[in-house]
Amino acid sequence: MMHKLTIVIALWCSKLQRASKLGLLVIIMLFAPIAIAGEGPWPSFMATTLNGEKVDSDKLIGQPTLLILTPSSDAAESTREWVNTLRSKIDQSKYRVRDVLAVDLPFFMSEEDVIGRAKEKVPKRYHDQTWILNSQIMEDALGVPADSEEAVIVVLDKNGNLVSQVHGKVTAARMSEISKALQSLASD
Repeated sequence: MMHKLTIVIALWCSKLQRASKLGLLVIIMLFAPIAIAGEGPWPSFMATTLNGEKVDSDKLIGQPTLLILTPSSDAAESTREWVNTLRSKIDQSKYRVRDVLAVDLPFFMSEEDVIGRAKEKVPKRYHDQTWILNSQIMEDALGVPADSEEAVIVVLDKNGNLVSQVHGKVTAARMSEISKALQSLASD
């Protein structure tokens, strides 16, 4: 009898644990979009352009912006595809396009080392539009793993508020989502 009671209690605890995890997942799914696309400007950060200029996130205010976040070196190819697609399909006189390379510098590398490597890959005409960010603030704000192999496209309004985010490969559906977000800004 005691053995059966132990089994029943263990099963009940297991179901309770699953229900708790499911409840937590539901809460996260319901409230995460509010945290990501909530009121107020994008999180503050400092970055360095490939030209060596220090830039503040305040530079993202004043004009609608598409940020292409490269969370890891493995996301470089995805970023390249997004850069080419966005620059060919987006009116850059209306929307600013910036690439943010998020790096977690190992102790043996300096920011200058990263900038030197990036300069080898990024055309010179985009050096002022490509920023090195030695912080995980953007990945944290967007819920993107720092080792993601895919770029993240973030649409910010002219006040620096997050309007939309897309994570993954370039697809017609993702481009449509970005276009809809940009069209919503036209009425501002």
